[in-house]
Amino acid sequence: MSLYAAKGRPDDELSSDELKLLLYEALDKLGARRCVLAVPPDQTRIHYRAGDLTRFAWEYYGEHLEAVLPALGTHAAMSPDQLTSMFSPVPHSLFRVHNWRTDIETLGEVPCEFIEKVSEGKLH
Repeated sequence: MSLYAAKGRPDDELSSDELKLLLYEALDKLGARRCVLAVPPDQTRIHYRAGDLTRFAWEYYGEHLEAVLPALGTHAAMSPDQLTSMFSPVPHSLFRVHNWRTDIETLGEVPCEFIEKVSEGKLH
């Protein structure tokens, strides 16, 4: 796997500006994208700064960020107040709810050759 950004030590604290610059650095290395889905953790992981990272991704991609799908695991969907608290000012209209009990649908399969290639042989 490739390393797209790195800074500091485990006990360092990054400012919002530093975090944003590191994310932008990583996204720049990925190249242009036209249709982006962000999958951050839900409010149970609010202290991981996923809200900041999602906001920065929204600012970076603009209209190309087409949806945000909080990874709920087995938790309930986030309320509007929780979305605002964690992700403001990302518009609520971008958020999707994954009803993990009922709305799973197979859309296709990713060939193992592709997984091997993009993981540089680490996954099969």
